[in-house]
Amino acid sequence: MNGIDLSQIIIQLLMALLYAIPTLLFIIISAYYIMNKGAKTDGLLILIGNIIIILSTIIGKILFIQFVYYQKWESTMYSYIVTAVNIFSFIGAMLFVVGLFLLIRKVVKNKL
Repeated sequence: MNGIDLSQIIIQLLMALLYAIPTLLFIIISAYYIMNKGAKTDGLLILIGNIIIILSTIIGKILFIQFVYYQKWESTMYSYIVTAVNIFSFIGAMLFVVGLFLLIRKVVKNKL
C-alpha cells in the first residue's frame, strides 16, 4: 500500500456509514410518505434530495479512497472533484429543505 495508513480509510468509511444512517432513514420515511399520500411535490423533493445526499456521500468516500490509496490524482484535481461533489450534495440538501418546508406549511395550514 506504499505506506498508506489503512486506519484512515477505515475511519472515513465508518464516518460515512454513521452519516448515511439518518439519510437512509429519511429515504425510507419519505418513500413511506409517498406510498401513503401519493407522489406529492413535498415528498418527492424530500426523497430526491436525500437520494442525492446519499449518492454524494458514497461518491465522496470512493473518491477519498481513490485519492489516498491509489494516489493517481494531483491534490488540485481531487479538490476540484470534491468541490463538484459538495455542490451536488448542496443541491440535494436544498431540495430536502424545500420539500420539508412545503410539508410543514401544509401541516400547519391544515391544523389552522
